[in-house]
Amino acid sequence: MRRRYVTMPELTTMNDVSPELEEFHSDSYSVSSADVPSVSSSTMTNDTQSLASESENEERVEGEKPVSFSVQGIYSKYYVTPEEGAERERQNLCLRYRMYTRPFENPSNDDSTDKKEDDADSREEGEDEEDDEEEYEYETAMFVPKIGLVGAEFWHIYDSSAKVVREDRAILFQSQENYECLLSHDELKSCFEDIDYMEYPTFGEQVIVNGIAVSDLAIGDVFEIEGGHSPLVVEITAPRKPCSYMNLKHGTGNGAKGIQTYAHHNMLAGWFARVLVAGELLEGMKFIRKAHPNPKWTLGYIYKALYYEGTSLESGMNISSWNRDRKELEELIALPQLGEYEWKVEGRKRLYKLDGIDWKTVRRGMLDPQTLAPNFILEFFRVAEILKFLITALKNFGIL
Repeated sequence: MRRRYVTMPELTTMNDVSPELEEFHSDSYSVSSADVPSVSSSTMTNDTQSLASESENEERVEGEKPVSFSVQGIYSKYYVTPEEGAERERQNLCLRYRMYTRPFENPSNDDSTDKKEDDADSREEGEDEEDDEEEYEYETAMFVPKIGLVGAEFWHIYDSSAKVVREDRAILFQSQENYECLLSHDELKSCFEDIDYMEYPTFGEQVIVNGIAVSDLAIGDVFEIEGGHSPLVVEITAPRKPCSYMNLKHGTGNGAKGIQTYAHHNMLAGWFARVLVAGELLEGMKFIRKAHPNPKWTLGYIYKALYYEGTSLESGMNISSWNRDRKELEELIALPQLGEYEWKVEGRKRLYKLDGIDWKTVRRGMLDPQTLAPNFILEFFRVAEILKFLITALKNFGIL
């Protein structure tokens, strides 16, 4: 498998990460599982099976089209060489490359299959032009519980503040609709000049889809692959709250005019999901919603409740707030499918504030249970990545 380097346009405006938002990358406090509802992998699987078996939750109302979205691109992490890192340090933020997966053969849609094969042929021809002598093999996009995409270490596996596996952020989805909205913005479209986001996505996502509005998704929605072409099952856990590194990545300033703030206030940064059942994913596959357990808690509703109703200062700084009653806040925190980081954790901070307690004085284990999780999985995959890198290097030098 060959790693590809992405040639990104020069970023003309670079700003330091805003200190008020840096908090979200350095302060991951937690609550013990005994104090706050948490969901084990086995429990999630059992809950999902029972939900999926309930026909009333399967969106099968006569005459109503099921909620779905189609996979347009799958992306893995690009690991830069030391030379590339020195030359393009800023552009290397959230660097991804498009995986060259095998064509999806869907017997129910010959046109889609033909299009996929045409795309694969054109991409293969492009690779041949770059390097006629190098043979390009298909890559396997296998998604598994806890870590998501096998063979790549994303932030949710090893973040800057704690050695934890955030299984509720196993997949970051982004949509073509979100990108097109950003491209239509007069002051932000320049961020994407000379960039084909389908080949070189800029939000750090693993999957780009189309055919879905973020407002149609809710916490706990379960999606399966249409037609049983893969056993993969995912569960929506949270909107993606963009960090200030998005400003650095796209070359915009911090504050109201930055792409971070615009994406934050318009839900354009994507959404997270956990993997309930492992399976391979191919471009052209379609996710179909099979369970909708929390219709009240759409991504738009929870975003508005926790981040959009604060003071102008809180809103401008993209930090959480709570101006509703305590009961609804407790309901939010109790959602078993909701992601911890930036959602349940922030909800608990607001709950402590309602009780007159400064959350910074609270034991770390009282805000974020994921920071108490064992690190064996993380270490295993880190060692695997190191071995893969060494084998590739030895092959490049002709030793293997």
